[in-house]
Amino acid sequence: MEQDLMISLEDFASQTDANSLGNAVMESIRALHKQHQLDLTGLKRILISFDFANALKKVTEGYGHISPSSFTDSKQAIAVAQLVTKGAREEFTLVLGIDFFFEWFNSDCRFEIREDNISVVLHRIHHELIHIHEKNVLTQLDASLLIDGYDDALLMAATRSWSEYLANLKSASSAPEETVRMFIEQLDTIIKEVPHEIESLVRKYQCRLISLDEMYIAVKDRIKLIVNSYAYAFGCVDAFGIDLDSYFPELTKSLKESKLSDTFYQLGISFKYVTELYEQRLVESFDAFDEIVKVIDSIFKVFGLTLERTQSDSGVGLYIHVE
Repeated sequence: MEQDLMISLEDFASQTDANSLGNAVMESIRALHKQHQLDLTGLKRILISFDFANALKKVTEGYGHISPSSFTDSKQAIAVAQLVTKGAREEFTLVLGIDFFFEWFNSDCRFEIREDNISVVLHRIHHELIHIHEKNVLTQLDASLLIDGYDDALLMAATRSWSEYLANLKSASSAPEETVRMFIEQLDTIIKEVPHEIESLVRKYQCRLISLDEMYIAVKDRIKLIVNSYAYAFGCVDAFGIDLDSYFPELTKSLKESKLSDTFYQLGISFKYVTELYEQRLVESFDAFDEIVKVIDSIFKVFGLTLERTQSDSGVGLYIHVE
């Protein structure tokens, strides 16, 4: 753990609440770092802000990223945390929205940690710290090289979704029952609703109501939402060995009836395969994620989209075939 780790807080009306929250986060990180022997090398700053999107934009631009992170406007997605890397892994900044700490504020919007509300947020912090630990383990992978549109849609989506699976798998020990249930119920909702959103977007493009770029960006974000949600839920399911048939039969039904049923099965196998390589320190290149890439590529195909990397005098590009 870096001795000069700094926690910054923006837009708080109460200095007392800001200081209390900052101190609680620092104490939580120290405790989790010690208990789980996490490698937090490079974590230099944590930024907590009421305006998550703007705070993230400032950090990404400060680190020289070409474009800030974007988020789907699907109603199921709420972004509250993002780890931003400078260079290959020169340093990390963890950006957190105020909603990340929702449970630590009472009905009067004042900071208040109690025995019954501490664990939910503590698990979120644990999850984010696993991301840093993972990046410090996989030092041979330089995500800054993944810059073209084809890799963004497939390889980047594969590495990030597996990372979410690993983070929940490894932080499950701190997850309260309500958090595990939330991940599983959220996946059930996403399976039922998001494919319809994707189908609607493709139809709008086919009817010339939206442009190809607009359709593709929205679909890509929703496919990432699907695979990330699966990763979150099954990180917990696999960590605890949860029998979905007995405890969450509604999700079992949704998985079986989904047009992505076979895809989900293959996604789970692929996540476990990369995790085994990770545990044995055998992830030597991005080739380790090939099977997850194939699964995500197949999801695009289910909705009538085929992605092709193109080469021309102007460089590498992405061509999107629409059925």
